[in-house]
Amino acid sequence: MKVWKNSTALYVFNDKKVGILKHGVYKIVTPKVILNAAGAREKFLRFKGNSLSGVYGAGAFQTLVNRDLVKPTEKLFIIGGGNVGIIAGYHALQAGIKVVGLAEGLPKCGGYKVHEDKLKRLGVPIYTSHSIVSANGEESVSSVTIAGIDKNFKVIEGTHKTFECDTILIAVGLESVSEFTQEAESAGIKVFAAGDASQIAEASSAMFNGKIAGVKVVQYFKPDAKQIPESWYEKADILKSHPGPVQEILALMDEDGIFPVIHCKQEIPCNPCSTVCPEDLIQMQGDPIKGLPKFDGKCKGCMKCLAICPGLAITLVDYRKDPENPVVFLPYEISNFKVSKNDEITLVDVNGKSLGTYNVIGARATKDSDRTQIVRVKVPKKIAKKVVAFTIQEKEITKELIQKIPHDHIRDDEVVCLCERVTADQIRDLVRKGITDMNQIKAISRAGMGPCGYKTCENLMNQIFWAQKTARKNIVKNVRRPLFIEVPLGKFANGGQ
Repeated sequence: MKVWKNSTALYVFNDKKVGILKHGVYKIVTPKVILNAAGAREKFLRFKGNSLSGVYGAGAFQTLVNRDLVKPTEKLFIIGGGNVGIIAGYHALQAGIKVVGLAEGLPKCGGYKVHEDKLKRLGVPIYTSHSIVSANGEESVSSVTIAGIDKNFKVIEGTHKTFECDTILIAVGLESVSEFTQEAESAGIKVFAAGDASQIAEASSAMFNGKIAGVKVVQYFKPDAKQIPESWYEKADILKSHPGPVQEILALMDEDGIFPVIHCKQEIPCNPCSTVCPEDLIQMQGDPIKGLPKFDGKCKGCMKCLAICPGLAITLVDYRKDPENPVVFLPYEISNFKVSKNDEITLVDVNGKSLGTYNVIGARATKDSDRTQIVRVKVPKKIAKKVVAFTIQEKEITKELIQKIPHDHIRDDEVVCLCERVTADQIRDLVRKGITDMNQIKAISRAGMGPCGYKTCENLMNQIFWAQKTARKNIVKNVRRPLFIEVPLGKFANGGQ
């Protein structure tokens, strides 16, 4: 099998051919089967100032921080409390970026509770039932204004809050890059989809469903190949399932010896602590993949479960030397905020509530990862099993601004088509005139003519249609034209030379 690197699929044509840009040279291939694993694209929001410099999508932000090792901001505010937004906030802290806060429109965050708690414990406030009102600034973001919203997502008067920041991260959901699948089906090519291109879910689900899709491709060419076990489909369903309800922590009543305290409160597809324990003392209650973990037995204090837990939700409590003032071992991953012996830190419980200030008695990297430290503190036994972490952000960072934002610092209207700078008012005016064909709107306003190929603005235009009570059956969508990706015209001439 040949693998084409530095190659981008541009379109699936109705004559069963696919255009590909390979190392800058345009190629046309005739596939027998297509496997679409192109992932997902981010959704965007309409709000005042949404075209200011400093408004990022979560994917672009994480690419800069995680892949390119670029620090694009000093003070960040996040809109959206799914796993993407929550984890982006944690990565920002790891990059030395101050995270001012996170606003989520629903009454509770949609991301995993263990990730939400991890962010709160480090000192990031989370505002549920809140949404963005405006990004404020002249040419770039200088602050953000959010407000409380009711069950109909209407702003509640008198609840506005403004915070200083230089970047706003938009993490309000994803949609599948499904156009390759749709065009292949239309052309009559056998097509499979995997990962977010098939269904939006977590990374573990995407990887496992990709494994299933790969085997299906093999079976297409070799019908006598081994069948996919039913257990695979069962596991796939578990991995893409929604998190369970928040429950009580299953902590031991013991106050002697040494043992882990597992601060998980929600069933999610996550079981590395049960697989890494060399004594097999951590078991999942109920489902072996997404049940709540429970410790039972005599711990040797190897700390493997502390280092491997992605939610940093396991601590180790050691009563052996001083039962009245046990030592608590805390996993820690924010290397930009150094912690050393004798430092004074503010300990917090699982919800981020302060438990008092104590001195560090030791901090060192684990055997398995130099990116994870184990920080040791000695505390009274009454709080030993409650301690989960320590806050690293000063409250001054997350403080609400007192001064009001001048009106002239807020843009006139929300931008729907960022490429062509078409505003919501322009689209709304055309819809009110009875135009329900997106192609006609594009011809009049240029909305959707930009390099993104209306991938962002179509969703925002739909929101305007629905707000104007336009029946879905009357909405005519944009005609999809090749190419899906912007390519210089010269690439198609003379073999791309």
